[in-house]
Amino acid sequence: MNIEFEFSFKPINNQELETFEDTFNLILPNDYKNFLLYHNGGKAVRRRFETKDKRITSSIMLFLPLSKETEKNLEYYYKKYNIEKIIPSNFIPFGVDPADSLICLSINGEDQGTVYFCDLDYFEEDNGLKQEYIKLVSPSFSEFLNSLFQPD
Repeated sequence: MNIEFEFSFKPINNQELETFEDTFNLILPNDYKNFLLYHNGGKAVRRRFETKDKRITSSIMLFLPLSKETEKNLEYYYKKYNIEKIIPSNFIPFGVDPADSLICLSINGEDQGTVYFCDLDYFEEDNGLKQEYIKLVSPSFSEFLNSLFQPD
């Protein structure tokens, strides 16, 4: 997980991570937990990514922090998009792109640990996000980080 950041948020500790998991009754994948403990979100130097089908290229403008340094943190996005049933219940948003679409991690089920792009340009009120606008990006968070690139 060798990734360079333009800026990141204040470090967190294991207790803060465990409190978040306990509060929302979830278990985050280990590679993502390690990322939060080491970087706690921020803006990466390499941030471009492609969906597996190569139909969408976007950028992760911000990895969401767990800390309360900013009100738009991991907890805020989890409550807004997951608990409000806009994205699938097994997803947790961990990043946003320039158009405020979400980069999400599956936290349980057969695809646990998989990274998806949720294109909110097609979100319909009271309907949730249709499956056709949820695109596979990477089979794991670590692979997602390693696949990030800078444009030419």
